[in-house]
Amino acid sequence: MTSAITLKIPHQRPYHGVARLVVGGLAARLDLSYEHLEDLQLALASILEHDRYMLKGEVTVELDVGEDMLTMLVGPLKGDELQVDLEDEREDTIALGRLLRTLVDDMKVESRDDGAWLRLEKQVRLIRAEGSNDRVS
Repeated sequence: MTSAITLKIPHQRPYHGVARLVVGGLAARLDLSYEHLEDLQLALASILEHDRYMLKGEVTVELDVGEDMLTMLVGPLKGDELQVDLEDEREDTIALGRLLRTLVDDMKVESRDDGAWLRLEKQVRLIRAEGSNDRVS
């Protein structure tokens, strides 16, 4: 079972809240724990708030819910700046990569025709209760 949601918003700060709201709504619908919800929203906010990663125009957030994995892709982004921050290992700062490694289980940059996309993966556990809808925790 897999379900995908795609959200395109203008890259302007007032719209960032809409993206976080959609992620929160999906997490609530799936009965994700509060900790998972916070992790996903903080990861998304951390990417969107860095104007230097953004290309002009729209930003897209793709969410894909699988059996045991929630995947979030954000893009298109400027790959060079993003990659530098993801690889920053300095101890005296909390670079984007260091922060995201505490929030998600896997992350990688993917190249597409329109730019770089950041793929974030979070392990979730699907619970099937007899006679009820699928639940994720």
